[in-house]
Amino acid sequence: MKCLTIDLALLQFNAFLNAIFSSPATVGLIVAVLLDNTIEVERSKKDRGMQWWVKFRTFRGDNRNEEFYTLPFNLNRFFPPT
Repeated sequence: MKCLTIDLALLQFNAFLNAIFSSPATVGLIVAVLLDNTIEVERSKKDRGMQWWVKFRTFRGDNRNEEFYTLPFNLNRFFPPT
């Protein structure tokens, strides 16, 4: 199976693009992410579990965040979470 090669004037950029697009797994991942985020986005949010992540988008969204991300020696006073 012959891979697609890209010929550009910049050799380093050419090598970078050839390395990415010569791997079938990487091309499959790029296509999958593109299709997953563009086709019926609103209806597929439940399938992807997006409603579960809503409470974790902000630090104060879940009370377990503060307990999990506390710094040792009570350094939270000097470095508050954002």
